[in-house]
Amino acid sequence: MAKLHFRPYIPNQTVLFPQRIDENIAATDPVRIVNAVIDNLNLESFRSFIRKRGRCPYHPKMMLKGII
Repeated sequence: MAKLHFRPYIPNQTVLFPQRIDENIAATDPVRIVNAVIDNLNLESFRSFIRKRGRCPYHPKMMLKGII
């Protein structure tokens, strides 16, 4: 099977300002639990839905976090 290339997904990257997005989220915020759960999911089954032409797709974990 050909290797799929996703768009870069770097959740800890800096934004336009010198802070990281996760620095603005409290340590006790429920979104951190959602983030940890999704990071530990095995999403290999989503690969069968990805087309192998056109632009690189977004990473499935990034899309799932955006939907939730």
